[in-house]
Amino acid sequence: MIREPKFRGYSIENKSWHYGFGWCLDGLTDECKQRENIEDYAVLYTESSPVKCDLKSMGQYIGLKDKNDREIYAGDIPRDPTGIGEIEWVQEHCAYMVFTKNPSKYHHLESDGKLLHTEIIGNIYENPELIEV
Repeated sequence: MIREPKFRGYSIENKSWHYGFGWCLDGLTDECKQRENIEDYAVLYTESSPVKCDLKSMGQYIGLKDKNDREIYAGDIPRDPTGIGEIEWVQEHCAYMVFTKNPSKYHHLESDGKLLHTEIIGNIYENPELIEV
């Protein structure tokens, strides 16, 4: 089954999460950003209109849900029996995995679509303190 990519980003203008089907970088030159003192941002394409989002907040839906039926995105912070970590894309495994700091290692996400022992407790954009253990 092919699923359409889904992304989320935190709006710079109205300080809320938005969901869409694609995104790109701002497209401004480095010279223009420096002259106008503009930070990098992403443009998230939603059903209604493009939304200017903080680049650090961008995350892709990984195709899984937690035990509460909540969609899981890159950058989410899951808690499961192995501890608390961060959802990251790991190129060498071509997969999304959970990275834990103590011990410092990656864990595979094994599921048939729903992680029965995993709960999303936040994300690295809004709750970085949750993984600063």
